Amino acid sequence: MRAIIESARISGFINAPKSKSHAIRLIFASILGNQKILAIPKSEDVRIAIETVKQLGVEIKGADFSLKKMPRQDKSYFYVGSSATCLRFLIPILCVIGGSYVIDGDDQLRKRPLNAIYEALFPYGILSSNMLPLKIEGRFKEDEIAIRGDESSQYISGFMFAFALKGGGKIKIINRLTSKSHVLMTKEVLEKFGVKVNMAENSIEVIRKEYVTQVKSEVEGDYLLSSFYVAGSLITTGSITIKGLPKPRSYFGDHSILEIYKRMGAVSEYSNGKWICNHSPSYKAVKVDIDDAPDIAVSIAALASVSEGITEMKNAMRLGIKESNRISSIIDVLKSFNVVAKFEDGSLSIEGLNKEKLNHAVVKSHDDHRIAMLASVLALVNGGIILGAESTAKSNPNFWEDLQRLGGKIKLEN
Repeated sequence: MRAIIESARISGFINAPKSKSHAIRLIFASILGNQKILAIPKSEDVRIAIETVKQLGVEIKGADFSLKKMPRQDKSYFYVGSSATCLRFLIPILCVIGGSYVIDGDDQLRKRPLNAIYEALFPYGILSSNMLPLKIEGRFKEDEIAIRGDESSQYISGFMFAFALKGGGKIKIINRLTSKSHVLMTKEVLEKFGVKVNMAENSIEVIRKEYVTQVKSEVEGDYLLSSFYVAGSLITTGSITIKGLPKPRSYFGDHSILEIYKRMGAVSEYSNGKWICNHSPSYKAVKVDIDDAPDIAVSIAALASVSEGITEMKNAMRLGIKESNRISSIIDVLKSFNVVAKFEDGSLSIEGLNKEKLNHAVVKSHDDHRIAMLASVLALVNGGIILGAESTAKSNPNFWEDLQRLGGKIKLEN
C-alpha cells in the first residue's frame, strides 16, 4: 500500500495510541495469574502476543485473561510473525518451562540474529542456533543466567518473566544494559503480581513470594506513537493536544520526547493526562544520549530535520538491529527529503534545514512502522509518497485515519 500525502496543517485533539510495548508486557504477565486488561490495542504485534499466551495455557474472553493451569508444554510450534518483542520474551519462558519447541517468524525476523541469548544458553545446549527457525530442547534448571545487555533488553525482560514464573532467579548483565527504560516498564508490570525486582548496576534479582490471584490493568498511551502527530503539527504551524498519556516517569524513556521537543523550542507541556503542544517560529538542534530508549531516535529525527543546527544522538548503535536497520533507513528517508544525516562513532547526527527546502519525495518505509511515520511527518510540508504504508499496522493500525482527522490530506492506494 502507498500513502499519497499533500501539504496540510495538522491541528486538533486526539486520544493517544495505546502502547504496544506496555500491552505486550501485560499480556505476557497473564502467565503469572488472572488479569483483566483494559484498552488493548489491535496492532499486529499485540495480536501475536495474545496468540502466544493462549498457547501457553491462558484463556481469553474479552478483557479477561485467565490462567486455568500453570504454563506447560501443550504446543510445540510457535509462530511470532515479525514481533521481535514476543520472540525475545518467549525464548526464556519456554526454556524455563522446558520441553521441545520450534519458534519461527516471518522473513524479516528470520534475518535478525539472536546472538546474546544463544551465547548465554550455549553451555546448556538448549538452543539449536542463533537464527530462526529456532529449536529448543530441554529445560533451563539454573537460578542464574549471565547474558549480554547490549544487544536487546527484551531478553532481560524475558528472563524476568521466566524467573517470576519459576519463583525467582538472578540475571547477571554482561557489558552494559541498553533500553533500560523498557526493563523498568517490565519491573512495574511484574510488581503488580507480587514479584519483587531488585535492580543493581550489573544484575537483576527476581523474587516471587506473593501470588496475586487477580490483577486489573489498563494499557497506557504511547508517547512515541503520539510524537509523530505532534511533530507533524509542530512543523506545519499547528497546535495539538494528545489525551490519555501517563505522567512522565523520573527516568529517561519514551516519555522524554515531551521534554526534548520543549528543548528544541516547541511549546510542549504535560497536564492531567494530556500532552499539550504548540508550534514555534523556529526550532533548534539538541544533543541527546539515547542509549536507555533508542526508539526515541526516529521521533527526534522528525523535528531535527527542520531545526537550526546539527542534532546529535549518542549511543545510537542499537538502531542497526530494529525492524529495519534504522541507522541506514533514517539516513535514507531524510536524504530523500533533502536532509543530511550521518552515522559516525556511534552517534547519529542530523543537519536541519529550512522546511521550505524539504523535497517532495517518494520513499520506502523499509517495512518499518516508525520509518513510515517519520516519512509522513516530512511529507506534510511539501508532499510525498510513502511506499509500504501498511507497515504502520505493526504498532498503530489507526495511524493514517488519525492523521486525516487532524487535517492531513492523505490518499491510500493498494
